[in-house]
Amino acid sequence: MNALKLGWIDYSSEHRDKVMAVLHALAEPGAVDELGIGLIRDGFADILFPGTSTIQTRAKYFFIVPYLLMELEKDNHSTPKELIEKLGEAEVDLIEILNREGSSSGVIGARAGRKLKRKPSNIYWNGLRTFEIFKHGSLSLDNYAKAIFRMKNKKDAAKSFGNEETDDAGLVSGEYSSTFWRCILPESNWKDTLSMELTFDEANFLKGRITSAEKSKDSLFSFLLSQDSDKLNMINDFEAIGEVFSLPESIYEDYNKAKRFNKFIAGANIRYNVILSDGENEEAIQKWSEWLNSSFVEEEFKSFSYMDIINRLHIKNSKLIIFLREWQKALLSGDEKTIDRLIIKREIELKSRDRAKLQNSKNFTYEAGSWVGSSKLQYRFKDAKVIIEDIFAGLGDNNA
Repeated sequence: MNALKLGWIDYSSEHRDKVMAVLHALAEPGAVDELGIGLIRDGFADILFPGTSTIQTRAKYFFIVPYLLMELEKDNHSTPKELIEKLGEAEVDLIEILNREGSSSGVIGARAGRKLKRKPSNIYWNGLRTFEIFKHGSLSLDNYAKAIFRMKNKKDAAKSFGNEETDDAGLVSGEYSSTFWRCILPESNWKDTLSMELTFDEANFLKGRITSAEKSKDSLFSFLLSQDSDKLNMINDFEAIGEVFSLPESIYEDYNKAKRFNKFIAGANIRYNVILSDGENEEAIQKWSEWLNSSFVEEEFKSFSYMDIINRLHIKNSKLIIFLREWQKALLSGDEKTIDRLIIKREIELKSRDRAKLQNSKNFTYEAGSWVGSSKLQYRFKDAKVIIEDIFAGLGDNNA
């Protein structure tokens, strides 16, 4: 099989970062979306666990990035691009410190080192805005650099005319507040003692931001941060959250929609793997039988309203809507040939006939035990759980 090659015109660092985000997301285990339901998966993930992504690794980067940028704001830069370049160099310089003796997990760039392409600042920027640690939610990293550059020039011009402006930065209730940041200040030698673990102050601050920021305060993410850590540790699956915790009605409604959609679409991914293996994948065949005989399929599948999901997430993709409609009809027909034709057609629609695995045997060779895609949608719960566990560890016995 020939490797797929991608190319794009590199208009700006922001454009490049968006492309890299897609490539990194596709490289994540379970991120393969053969049937094109990623819009729904990501839509619910953004509601339930805002500010997270599948390529965030540890909570510490929610501080490393602002610490570096608050320092760089004090320096002079010839262009906004130079500020971004210096930020990238500083991020790479910290890899060796964070990765000392391989004692810390989740170090971004641990393997790539100085060849690291996508930096923590890009990976965590949306979260920093969502939790209002960075105070201007509409500014991209590039536009922030441009704003800093303009402000520096304005202040320098004012100084040359003997009208020096005062800095609006200051400490409020132990938190540093400036034009762009609401954060805490690190020690002067913070880089020398840097580790992936949060200090108590960092953990307490980040918990406060997630539970109070406008876009995250009413989320499942925020709710779980206020629960017992021992109970949370027992949960490794999205669907188990509602079994362990009694969720507030406002959260439960979206959680239940996501959970029920998971059950609704699970059979399509299972059947995809049955077709892909030409009936040789015994695990997929067993899961297919179990799913067909599940209480959801027997009692709820027929009445499941996929349009409630579409409307809740404001999805306009007509081909996805048609696929969900046809999936419901095909399953209710009880004809596996109709089901298989629909799934094959959907993959071709998404990838083209030449690239579709089900249509072109050159694109895939089945190996015993292999599985394509994820049999269950997790909606970024496992990624958010890592952040929550870091916060709980930082708080220690004060995590209530």
